[in-house]
Amino acid sequence: MPKKYDLFLKGDVGYWNFNADMVNYVLDKHKDSEVHVLIDSLGGDVATAFSISSLFKIHGNVHVHYVGMNASAATIASMGAKHISIDAGALYLVHKCLSLVFEWDYMNADELDAHIAELQKLKSDQDVIDGCIAGMYARRCKKSKDELLDLMKTGGWLTPEQALEWGFVDEITDNDEDRKAVITESVVNMLASAGIPVPTVALPERKRSLIDRFLSLLNLSSSNQAADTEAAANQSPIMAKLTAIAALLGCSLSMSDDKLSLSDEQASKVNDTLDENKKTIDGLNSTIAERDKTIEDLKASIAEKEKTIADLKKEPATPTSEIKEDKKTEEDKYAPVSEQDAIAASKAFLGYN
Repeated sequence: MPKKYDLFLKGDVGYWNFNADMVNYVLDKHKDSEVHVLIDSLGGDVATAFSISSLFKIHGNVHVHYVGMNASAATIASMGAKHISIDAGALYLVHKCLSLVFEWDYMNADELDAHIAELQKLKSDQDVIDGCIAGMYARRCKKSKDELLDLMKTGGWLTPEQALEWGFVDEITDNDEDRKAVITESVVNMLASAGIPVPTVALPERKRSLIDRFLSLLNLSSSNQAADTEAAANQSPIMAKLTAIAALLGCSLSMSDDKLSLSDEQASKVNDTLDENKKTIDGLNSTIAERDKTIEDLKASIAEKEKTIADLKKEPATPTSEIKEDKKTEEDKYAPVSEQDAIAASKAFLGYN
């Protein structure tokens, strides 16, 4: 029978399905009972992870179970739990915190000094955060803070056995109903964009052709898992992005003497892929142009109708008490007069407006 969980935390830490408010609500409903939490997440917002860890610690009787691939903030969130277990087919990763750094501008010397000062402050803040995270890990793992900082700097994936050996988890389970770690295209892109190495795990058959291209680029072929895992751990974020882009273009990158190279066949494949993409983009641009024209025609039609409505809403002519005699035939000369017409005629005769 599947294990009964009181709370499922999946996806990005900090979003609707992995946030502190939801955790607080569930824990509040189970104040005096054991709470079982399932986590399956590649991480996210560190602040949210800190909050959830504190909520687990305050409750005092939370049991966390990891399935699938778990990294970054998802590992921080469980640090306040009473008991942590991990599935035999799951993976676990800790690393130093990351911040988005992007600048594309011309700068003079003064502006560069200011920008460097901002980056120095960002680095200082990250050092403080990393220290706090390492301290949390150290208290749980019964290891030194420096040892944990070294592991975070390496940022390599841990097997369940390694996670248990380090002390991140208290138990390894092997439940048939637990989701095993599986790499999908979206997972590869997410890991590459964050500069996190892609682990070697069993791949679903229907995804194998596409994923194999990614894994070969990231030096993670199944024929040499140990060496490939080390190579992936040492791969820089920019290389991870370049290899991911190359995979999308249908080729692989090779490096020799710190230089990237492409064969003629690879270059031709890239060129063909770019040509195909250009045709697709041209087609999309044509569709957009047609829809833009349709929108403009609709806007013109709406403007015309609005003008018609405005004309209809214009103020009516100034009323007058002047009576103009209608030309009547001899037959209708003595036709009955309505009460309204009679009153109007009387007012006119007496000089009332």
